[in-house]
Amino acid sequence: MSRSPFRTSRTPRRGLSLLEVILAIAILGGALAAIGELIRLGTRSALAAHELSLSHLLADTRMAEVAGGALDLESVSTATCEEAPDWVYSVTVQSSQQPGLLQVEVLVQQDPAQFAVPISYRVFRFLPDPEYVKQLEEEYQAVY
Repeated sequence: MSRSPFRTSRTPRRGLSLLEVILAIAILGGALAAIGELIRLGTRSALAAHELSLSHLLADTRMAEVAGGALDLESVSTATCEEAPDWVYSVTVQSSQQPGLLQVEVLVQQDPAQFAVPISYRVFRFLPDPEYVKQLEEEYQAVY
């Protein structure tokens, strides 16, 4: 019996073909690319959330300083935040329709000179007008 150079009987083969290996590597590469993009988007969103939270904190701090008397109750065009040098704030004080109240607006934003699209946050609050309060105290003193 002579053996033929070609096998006629089919025996189960072991291992993977080259096509299967290439296909598995392509699927793995696509999955890794998608995961990398998700990580990049997550990191960018986390940074934006952090910056927005910082803007809220800085604006609330400036408003509390104005309301508490640590900052004068007057308009400030642009000033740098001491705790965050790349942030600037402005305070706008206007009289309101209600006598004795002032409308105070605090705007905090990233320095436009440093950021192409600065994040900003505004806080509005009504505060008693110090002159009106003084006038009421004088009237009270005159009566009593």
